[in-house]
Amino acid sequence: MYRGLSNKASVLIFGTILWIAGIMPVSLVAGVEKSESKPAIHSAALASDNTAPVATGSTTDNPLAGTSWRLLAFESMDDAVGLVRPDDPSSYIMRLNRDGTVTMRLNCNFASGTWSAESSDNGESGRFEFGPLAATGAPCSPPSMGQSIAALAKFIRSYVLRDGKLYLSLMADGGIYAWQADHGEPTIAGVPAAPEDGGPRNWEITNISGKLNVRELPSTTARIVAAYKPGTLLDNTMGCGRTEGRIWCEVEQLGGGPRGYVAAEFLTPALSPDGTAATGPDDSALRAVQGRFDAYGTIPCAQALDQPMMQCEFGVARAGGGYATVVVNKPGGRSRAIYFRMGKPIGSDTGRAQKNSKFRASREKDQYIIRIGNERYEIPEAVVLGS
Repeated sequence: MYRGLSNKASVLIFGTILWIAGIMPVSLVAGVEKSESKPAIHSAALASDNTAPVATGSTTDNPLAGTSWRLLAFESMDDAVGLVRPDDPSSYIMRLNRDGTVTMRLNCNFASGTWSAESSDNGESGRFEFGPLAATGAPCSPPSMGQSIAALAKFIRSYVLRDGKLYLSLMADGGIYAWQADHGEPTIAGVPAAPEDGGPRNWEITNISGKLNVRELPSTTARIVAAYKPGTLLDNTMGCGRTEGRIWCEVEQLGGGPRGYVAAEFLTPALSPDGTAATGPDDSALRAVQGRFDAYGTIPCAQALDQPMMQCEFGVARAGGGYATVVVNKPGGRSRAIYFRMGKPIGSDTGRAQKNSKFRASREKDQYIIRIGNERYEIPEAVVLGS
């Protein structure tokens, strides 16, 4: 179900490195040399200067297990920062799943990882930690709190439950994130769900001859924020709901764009290049950061304009439907993560603050040509989709 009625966008910047080795030997896709060796792929992670503490311990008995929250504010102990509130709280949703995993919506991006907590005797406070977080890297418009959440999550050490709110505190009195319980809406038969609830990841615009209007609110009288022609691919951002006797779905153009609402009768679950309509959350970035790759091998690469192409080791984690995270080892021990959705390259682990990091992608026959600043990578389609 969709959770909010606003249309705000933000930017999520990440790209520092976690060093994770030990990839399970698997058979590679067609066109890539098979090997039973285990190359060390340096997996990219969300905003972490060092290896983040891995959350361990049981969560099933903790009162936080199975809860969902939306961000209210961040209060810094630094007067220069002070109190910061999101423009649209429904754009920042955190789900603490019973199996110890966490999924987050950070405006137009999604993050996943692990969490762990130990409660005090009354269950209303205790220790809290996140493990490594991994996320999509779609370009979004500022302002954003996604960057700070990603960067500071590894420093959260405790929680307090009070009056239906969850307070997550940073170590050394660094600040507090305040969250409001997000009860969402009950599932309605026949109404498409969000990917986190098993719904389709993407829509295709159909059943219309002209352009389909995207509205700021789920209403035919709401302001139009975008209009797309038939065949346009959209992200299913927060599922659908029934308003004014009609089913409306919250969407965003694949790869980024204005977020808003369209009538469900003009949407069909989009078929990816592998012929499937992908459902459920995309966990490829999380598995990549954990070193759980589906295949590995080498691809042509260059790190400078005047440099001849060489071979770089890679690992790829796939989530089906053309969703994949490709992590490439760069010379000097660093790495580059490249993200694919619906078989389309949509970004990398570079932020807009990094100079000379413009992301460009094209296609030549059966391979993607990726340029990130002066870097160049040639990735066969089979790496992304599988054999």
